Amino acid sequence: MYRTANVLGTIIREVREHKGMTQEVLGQVSFLSDSTISAIETGRRALTQENLEIICKILDDPRLYFEVASKITDNVFNFYWLDGEAADLHRASVKEKIIEELDEAIKAIALTKTYKNPTTCNDDDIKNITKSIQETIDVFNASAIYIAVMCREFNLDIKELFNAQKKKLINRGYLREEKEIDFK
Repeated sequence: MYRTANVLGTIIREVREHKGMTQEVLGQVSFLSDSTISAIETGRRALTQENLEIICKILDDPRLYFEVASKITDNVFNFYWLDGEAADLHRASVKEKIIEELDEAIKAIALTKTYKNPTTCNDDDIKNITKSIQETIDVFNASAIYIAVMCREFNLDIKELFNAQKKKLINRGYLREEKEIDFK
């Protein structure tokens, strides 16, 4: 299944329905009409940044946040919500999958020769580095799914969790505390 241009609209609909919210209710709390919500969900109307921010804040869903990040970065930080026949998004399966992906990434990373100067790497070295990056991307996606599923299942606030992580990094000296960036 290919990702359509209207993937965000589809995900907004799925998240809204998952939360038991009608288009009318989402429209009321977001100060948009239910026909506008319908048009956004079906791709008949483009999402403005302002509308996207409001809808994200109201729906407050990890999957939607990750998809927005994918869209904003032109799929560099892409997140694939597994929806194929082989996908199992039960929390126990998601846990086992992330452990499997972490193990594969650790093994692939261990084979890389990072001590070598990049100009002296041979084709096998580059293949090992590429494989380690691909395995780490698998960890990235599995991690995002784990975070999304666990936050949904246990009603955890993903924003609070990421803010706590940021504070921890600042307190440990790994991150400078900077002012928030306003993209408006």
